[in-house]
Amino acid sequence: MDDVQQLGEMLRHYAESEAHKKQLFESQSTVWATRISELFDQIGQWLEPVLAPNLLEVNREVYVVSGPSIALDTSPFRTEKLSILIAGKPVEFVPDVMGAGGQITLAVMGLTAARFGSVSLVCQPPASSWQWRKTNGLKDPDIFPFDAGFLAQQLQGLIPRDRV
Repeated sequence: MDDVQQLGEMLRHYAESEAHKKQLFESQSTVWATRISELFDQIGQWLEPVLAPNLLEVNREVYVVSGPSIALDTSPFRTEKLSILIAGKPVEFVPDVMGAGGQITLAVMGLTAARFGSVSLVCQPPASSWQWRKTNGLKDPDIFPFDAGFLAQQLQGLIPRDRV
């Protein structure tokens, strides 16, 4: 095989590899979008009994995931974000660029009081359950199972207390 034939063979293998990567990403994106939608449906069901105008509102909107290496207009991953407005304070569940092994991470904004802390929801396939991860500085994150009661506890902290 001469160099030109070898070049052609290398390009063919590369094209097949890129097509496979694209197909894998597209199928994974479908799984991610479905899991995120299911989570948002579940949160909506949990909060439905206590929804009240100007006190507790839940909204979903289209969201295009982007990051430092992915421009918003070329991002291939379109999903939703969920916003909760409780006692005038916003809480948002915003999908991050997806991680290795199919990991789904949602940034949770509006619920951390720590100066350098962050809160996220993480689902690491093949597991189907979501975990609440709170990080604060360099120590290991605090991890809790995410369910209706846990979400309610977190939201309770945003309701102003009567000062007597």
